[in-house]
Amino acid sequence: MTLIYYVLTLALVLVHFAAVSAVVSRLIPSFHVARATGVLGITLACFFAEHFHGWGRLAGVWPFTTAIALLALWWDKDRLRTAGFVRSEALFWAFVGYGLMWKWFYPSIYPTSERVTDLFFIGNYLPGATLPPPDHWFPPRVFDFYYAFQHYGAALMGRLFTIKPGLTYNLAMPLLMAMSATLAWDIASRFIAGRALKVLLVVTLVLGATGASPMVHLVRQGDVNNPNAEVNDRMWASARFVGLYDQRLDTELAQSLYPRETRFEARELPLENLGYQYFVGDYHPPLGGFFLVLLALALMAMVETGSGSRRINTALIGLTVPVTIATNTWVFPLQALLVAGWAAWRHRRPQPADAPADAATAPGTDWPALIAGGTAAFLLLYPFLAGFASKSLSTPIRLVPTLDHTPLLQYLTLQWPLLLLIVLGLVAGAAQRRTRGFTLYAALAFGALLLLSEFVFVDDPSGGRFERTNTVMKWWGWIWTGGLAVLGALLLGQSRRWIRVVVAASLALITLSYGWDMLRYLANASPGDRGRLDATAVYTQDPAARDLLAQLARQPDGIVLENVYGDAYTDSNIFAAFTAKPSLLGWPSHLITWHGSSPEVWVTRDQIRAFYTGTQADPLAWLTLKNVRYIVWTPRDAQNPQAWSQLQQAIAAGYSWQPANAAGQAPVGLWIRR
Repeated sequence: MTLIYYVLTLALVLVHFAAVSAVVSRLIPSFHVARATGVLGITLACFFAEHFHGWGRLAGVWPFTTAIALLALWWDKDRLRTAGFVRSEALFWAFVGYGLMWKWFYPSIYPTSERVTDLFFIGNYLPGATLPPPDHWFPPRVFDFYYAFQHYGAALMGRLFTIKPGLTYNLAMPLLMAMSATLAWDIASRFIAGRALKVLLVVTLVLGATGASPMVHLVRQGDVNNPNAEVNDRMWASARFVGLYDQRLDTELAQSLYPRETRFEARELPLENLGYQYFVGDYHPPLGGFFLVLLALALMAMVETGSGSRRINTALIGLTVPVTIATNTWVFPLQALLVAGWAAWRHRRPQPADAPADAATAPGTDWPALIAGGTAAFLLLYPFLAGFASKSLSTPIRLVPTLDHTPLLQYLTLQWPLLLLIVLGLVAGAAQRRTRGFTLYAALAFGALLLLSEFVFVDDPSGGRFERTNTVMKWWGWIWTGGLAVLGALLLGQSRRWIRVVVAASLALITLSYGWDMLRYLANASPGDRGRLDATAVYTQDPAARDLLAQLARQPDGIVLENVYGDAYTDSNIFAAFTAKPSLLGWPSHLITWHGSSPEVWVTRDQIRAFYTGTQADPLAWLTLKNVRYIVWTPRDAQNPQAWSQLQQAIAAGYSWQPANAAGQAPVGLWIRR
């Protein structure tokens, strides 16, 4: 029955996506770009409107929206039948299926990387409160300090189809990634004639290989007694080669090429591109950044090839820039530079004397359309920006200190495929008449951005070995994804055979080496949580924890108290997150990062720990003061039965105990305020 529910839910979602693609394609003659811009536009409009009045959980709305979607498809069926609509949808579904395969094998959300954090972001929006919504990790504050536009979009889907938080997370990620993948396919289709080369390029992007992917097979022997662990190491090493994996190498070849840093702590400089996100499993803002850069590049490719209305395409390119602020603020400068540079390049680019007189592809920039698109996005985001701007951290852009620059050989090992494309773009751009201007611009733009990322960085609170980590993690992945997509398409579409062969061979090398590790990694997935797309399997294998979660999910909204096991990346707040309810306190170290110095965080943390050890002087008065409605007592808390007995006696007048396990066992359950 669960599988049937998953299939039906996905089918309903895909019908809505198909209708959006069909309707918007009347304005934008590309189903993939139409789908992306339509979904973005609807989400942006809803995001704007709900800042004035929240629409609640939207239960019961989906039958009406489904009927509208089906009517739109039926009404336009004759055009869609002959316009390649079915092929475009099949490709989109295939990419969704690829993402779901990853989620099927690794569905659980647990305290690694930012999975729990992203679930919390989505949960803030699921109740449908007026935006900014209540902060579920620090009530009664509001959630106005983070760029979580894509999480709002996921929650909007979850609200419309009444999907639980974990399943919302595990459906939203494949859908967003699939839209990005089809945008890359659309870019490739503008310039590459052969299907095989298009497939190679998009597969390279979607799998997530880097220049280091072949090298990690040569430079480390690893644990020969645990090959599964070594496969996992090679997967993350492709992205985190510089400053982490290169410091663990154990072969003579590796130590001669990449001598271990002994003068100071090696700087961790990861390149986390589009495809690598499937392995990481986070529904984190870089996904939205990849989507927006690929959308901008797809629209640029349409302008460059004379497809559709130049004015509409240019306005949408302008719109992508402000949206990055609400989606992934880290890449806002890069998106702005890319779009502004393209507009200036087209404005100044002369028309070749031997070029055909084609108004659609003639140089020049529709500045009014570009400015109008950007202005429209700023106006729609203004209610969000009004609060976000005052709460954002001070993160100035500074020059990279000498000590923090990337070691040259490690840099080349990681980035050589993109550097090769940039060099070939400069060489080939001067010779290819049809795509000369765009090829030269793409090579110069991504080369300049890559150079910029080596000399400036965003000075966030991190330091030491992590001084540049956040910056390059966000910037390098964005530059790699956009650069590979557009330069790969332009070069694989070149008339010069040798260029096509060099690019194809390079992409095949990194993809095959990474793809082999990826297949082995998927084969190692644990069967314990396989297919549990609600994402709770690692917790609900314990029957008492499963019943406790079900109990809490059935209750009305209210503040949940859970034990604080550590300051970050722990099982604290898991039950509240999976039921989209506010916690009294989230991960303290994250809250300090987001809210700045706040003594209340540490005071509340210590009070919670005192409560769970049974040492608080007047727990009932404290619970009343904090407006706690539910108290979770997990199997881990049950290891202290004496504390439970003391608390039951102290708070029984105000809270009733609801056990989640059998009588005679260690207490696991929920206290509910009377």
